Parts: sequence; C-alpha cells; structure tokens
Amino acid sequence: MRALAGELKQRPDDLATAMRLASRQLAMGVAEADPRFVGYARGTLARWWNEEGAAPPLRILRARILQAQHDFAPAAADLRVALRESPRAAQALLVLEAVDEVTGDLAEAKIACARFADLRPGLAAAACAASVDSLTGKAKAGESALADAVARYPTADPGQRMWALTILGEIAIRADDLSAEQYLKEALALDSRNVYALTVYADYLLDHARAAEVLRLLHGFERVDALYLRLTLAAQMTGDPRFPAYRGDVAARFEAARRQGDKLHLRDASRFALEIEHDSARALEFAQQNWAVHKTPYDARALLAAAIACRDPVAARPVIDWVATTHLEDRTIERLISSLLEPAE
Repeated sequence: MRALAGELKQRPDDLATAMRLASRQLAMGVAEADPRFVGYARGTLARWWNEEGAAPPLRILRARILQAQHDFAPAAADLRVALRESPRAAQALLVLEAVDEVTGDLAEAKIACARFADLRPGLAAAACAASVDSLTGKAKAGESALADAVARYPTADPGQRMWALTILGEIAIRADDLSAEQYLKEALALDSRNVYALTVYADYLLDHARAAEVLRLLHGFERVDALYLRLTLAAQMTGDPRFPAYRGDVAARFEAARRQGDKLHLRDASRFALEIEHDSARALEFAQQNWAVHKTPYDARALLAAAIACRDPVAARPVIDWVATTHLEDRTIERLISSLLEPAE
C-alpha cells in the first residue's frame, strides 16, 4: 500500500493506480474489521467518487466501499448501473446479492445468484444460492446442495470454502442442528482470524452457555468491536474480573459510534444495552433503528429480544411480518415470537 500510495502521489490523476490502492485498503479494512481503512479507500477515490459516467470497474469498487460502510442504497444503485453496462460482471452480481440479502431484497438476491451461476458455476454459485434458499423457506434443500458442492470441489479457493462452510454453519444453527459447530470449526481452520466466522461461532457458544470457551476464542481480538462485545458478554457470564473494564471500553466505543451517526454497530449496541446495561427501552430503540437498514435473522433476533424485554409485541410486528413473508426457518426466532405472543398471565 505504501508503494502504491507513493506512485499515486507522483501521478495523482492515475485512476488505475488509485483503484489498486483503494482495493488494497478496502481488503485490509474488511479483513481487520477496521473502518479506518475503508475510509482511506474512499478517500483514495475522492476525485472520482461522484463521477456520473464511471466505468463498471470503478462503480463496482465504489459499491464495495459503500457496502463496507453499510450505505446500501447507493451501493446497489452503482451495481445495477454497472450490470446494465457490463452484464457479465460476476463480482458485481455477488456484491449485489450480498447487499440484497442484508437489506431484505431476497427476490433480487435470488436473481443475482442465478445470473452468477450462469457465468461461474461452482462452489461460490452454490454458496450464493444456498444462502438465499436458507432465508426463503428452502433451508434443508439449500444445505444439502451446498454440502454436496463443498464435497464436490475439494480444491476450491480457500476463501470460497470458508464462505460455504460458514453458510452451512449458519443454516445448521437456525435449525438447532449440532453439525453447526463442526462446520464453523472447519471454516475457522481455513482462516482462524476471519471476523465474521468468529462472530458467528462466538454467538453459538454464548447461546449454548459456553462462555468460558468464548474468552479463549476471542483473546487478542479486543480491537474488533463486534468481537469485543462477545468477549464482554462472556466475561459477564463467567464472572471474569476483567468485565468492568471491558464494559467501559465497549460502552465508550458504541457512544463514539453513535455520535458519528454510525450504522454499523446498531445491532450490537442494542445487545449491549439489553444484556449488559439492562436498559430494554434503549435496546429497543437501537434495534428499531437497525431494522430500518438491516434485515437478516440476526437483526430480527435483536428486535424480538428487545421487544420481549419491553413487553411490546407491536414493536416486533415488522419482524413477525417479515418472517411470514420470507418463510424464514429459524428455531430461535420461532421461540422468540412464541414467547412474545404468549398471553400475559
């Protein structure tokens, strides 16, 4: 990155060099869950950021940066324009599917996956399709197809295998299937520092009252806000003496993010408010703000948990309607909805 930055300083109008540098910065930001590097990537492209007639590669890179900043609407807009101009841009299809999945546009996500599969059949296409299927009432079929694909492509790119195994783990978690742990362990064996997989596995362990394992799993990851929250939850559950310090650090980070108008941390801020600060009203406020932007099973769980704590079924109605519309199969969410709708004694 330093070498590319030096080249760009010598040739500030060189878009190709700027894109190479921004791509490296974005990759670092995503891998390390460090929003500073995502911001650096956007800054590197500043003079081209608002370019209306941008070519598809620039639009796709801009969209990936916007995706990392959870600014989904302009990201999707850039991707759709790029795909109109370059219908065979496989990366644009995968990024669009990811944006659609997070924002709840599962119909467009399914189309994006199908178009990607036509261009690039293989493990990534199978993972894409299974992910959407698992959210739209076809979890069993999606899991089976993806497990077959993992076995069929043993030499696939490690990043693709990790993505596929993590999806399998998530599908199994939602089905209360104990195979979830094995899938996630296999994923982490490919990259023990992958923040997303670590977050999913830590949540799995916390849900199964295995907080002591979370302390070991996440030791050294305090710099990553999502993982630091899970470390703090585990410290609270185990009575670890470091809990007060952890709690103070995480509270300060979330407050700083809130002041900056941050959209990335709303779900975790809701969980922190509910499970650590025991402030159910504040947790519900954060969860509702989060649901306006993010619509995944994790976001649904956050809003349902806060609504239960507030004894406010009306607040959870958007999630209940979403589950009914998508035909999501998630045992934990089913239990939360049942608890919420049970008549008060």
